[in-house]
Amino acid sequence: MSNQDNIEKLESALGRLKTNESKAYFLAYDTKGNARASIKYIYDLALTLNQSGTPSKIVVEDKTYTGVVTWLDDKYKELEILSIKDDKLELTIDDILVVPEYYSNALQQLSNVKCIKVMLVQQKEYIFETLPIGSKWIDYGFDRVITTTEATKKYILDYFPESLVFVVPPIIEDNFKPINLPLKPYVAISCRDRGIHRKLISEFYIKYPHLRWITFRDMVQMSYDEFSTGLKECMVSLWVDDDSTFGTFPLESMKCGVPVIGKIPKTEPDWLSENGMWTYDENKLVELLGTYILAWIEGIELTDEVKDKMKETLLPYDKEITKNNILSIFESLKNKRVESIESALEKLKKQEETV
Repeated sequence: MSNQDNIEKLESALGRLKTNESKAYFLAYDTKGNARASIKYIYDLALTLNQSGTPSKIVVEDKTYTGVVTWLDDKYKELEILSIKDDKLELTIDDILVVPEYYSNALQQLSNVKCIKVMLVQQKEYIFETLPIGSKWIDYGFDRVITTTEATKKYILDYFPESLVFVVPPIIEDNFKPINLPLKPYVAISCRDRGIHRKLISEFYIKYPHLRWITFRDMVQMSYDEFSTGLKECMVSLWVDDDSTFGTFPLESMKCGVPVIGKIPKTEPDWLSENGMWTYDENKLVELLGTYILAWIEGIELTDEVKDKMKETLLPYDKEITKNNILSIFESLKNKRVESIESALEKLKKQEETV
């Protein structure tokens, strides 16, 4: 390709960046119709950009992709779905490609793609699962990273110090809000491990047989609307997820005004404080739950201090703050690419002048 061809190509890319015509592509896996916070996070990034004028697309493996229509709002339908196998994806140097950590095995295939490349890390435990041993993201041209917590950012910088890491927490939607009706004798239970889920319920009914009228509401296999509606009716939430890096369920509970009892995961969340009833010992959960419910029956409420802590915890996760953060980060990525293209153009034009 001649210098003039390169100049024209770069000028076209520069024009698209400056007129917001560059596209953003987000790789996502098929949940087979099951609600997954990690996929909602990807869709929220894409939707925020799309609604701000940057065309954003979800990239999946093939046309059998189930989609998210059965469990997410209709607003996500505006995002175009592209298939790696069936659609011809042509990424240009001004486009943005966001690849989740669980697709690290695809980085080699993407190494020659010259677009703006971003790793997305929600679960740091998956980073090395498919990444070739001894290799780093920078080896494949990925030097930008988005993650959800400061703790994960610190971990990433320990092993990938050449990366520029941005922290974007998940969006906690506004449909999580308290209701003015009396709460029902329901416990919203969320456990990643179904064995622990069953064990906790069995232990509770055995230890407190006189409380068998208390119902455990299983917060899985629901649409997002069903989830928020069901959660705000509960008197307390019970959360166990040892592998969680962020933990949206406790924050969604707090936003509904529902107190949380939970086991502190292996990676302590950024938001963890005296905003709930927390323990490192799983065996203490049932006792904490029983004690709280007995107090609730007696009409004893949470202290104002805990209620205030719950409200304070939610402040950094304001929806508009998060959306503005997303837009600012992606704008900075595009601005950096503008600078590099302008620099390359300047060099090429000087070469043309000397010919």
